[in-house]
Amino acid sequence: MNISGHTKVVGLIGDPVIHSLSPAMHNAAFRHHKLPYVYVPFHVTPSNVPAAVSAIRALGLIGVNVTVPHKEAVIPHLDRLDDSAARCGAVNTIQNNNNELIGYNTDGTGFIDSLNIDIQNIKAVILGAGGSARAIAAQLLYQGAAEVIILNRTPEKAEALASFLHKATPFSFRDDYKKAISNAALVVNTLSVPFKQEGGWLADLSSASGAMFYDLRYGAMPSDFLQYAQELKSPGLNGLGMLLHQGARAYEIFTGQKPSLEVMREALS
Repeated sequence: MNISGHTKVVGLIGDPVIHSLSPAMHNAAFRHHKLPYVYVPFHVTPSNVPAAVSAIRALGLIGVNVTVPHKEAVIPHLDRLDDSAARCGAVNTIQNNNNELIGYNTDGTGFIDSLNIDIQNIKAVILGAGGSARAIAAQLLYQGAAEVIILNRTPEKAEALASFLHKATPFSFRDDYKKAISNAALVVNTLSVPFKQEGGWLADLSSASGAMFYDLRYGAMPSDFLQYAQELKSPGLNGLGMLLHQGARAYEIFTGQKPSLEVMREALS
């Protein structure tokens, strides 16, 4: 990769970012399409979020992707939000459009693009209430899901997200939620903590047996959430598909061009 004064810089901000596969995926697509872009990860701690967003303008970056835990924290520092971000109250992509910083969210659409089930009129269960959960829940409801249940360790966070989305139903792990999640077609784990705890599984999802279990986590280690799905004889997917498709949509925002999904998928594998 040749770096020169003509090179356009795209970044990733998060805490941590060292594990991210996004640089490999985007840089492979830039090379394939012969675009003078480079994608660089930036480790940004929560206290430095305002300075990091300001630096997008100051350094003339094309834009950045935003990962945990900054997807909500960046919003006050942007000029405006696209509908995709406004619907869920979280941002995973910032575009620098002639010094106007615009927040988008490609997580929700990327998630839907990676699914192999029809979401019309389904019941979905989402574990967690962070930025990814917000995007996925909002997009499911926007595209026709009948019911979304937010299941979280902290009841206040589940209730706040359900209130923001209006149509979602909140539960905590301490509640009696088993009947509510029965007959769900989709169960999504957005939690960063292990699903397998010392005392057993983090939650009892047996009443949703048969649903598609989707773990947003990805990596070399086997997913304990998907191991649990196997115990329930339920199909499962990991987060690589969502990473691919949300990345492809972000790439198009940054460059104005559609990328080769095959090239990006190969870089991830």
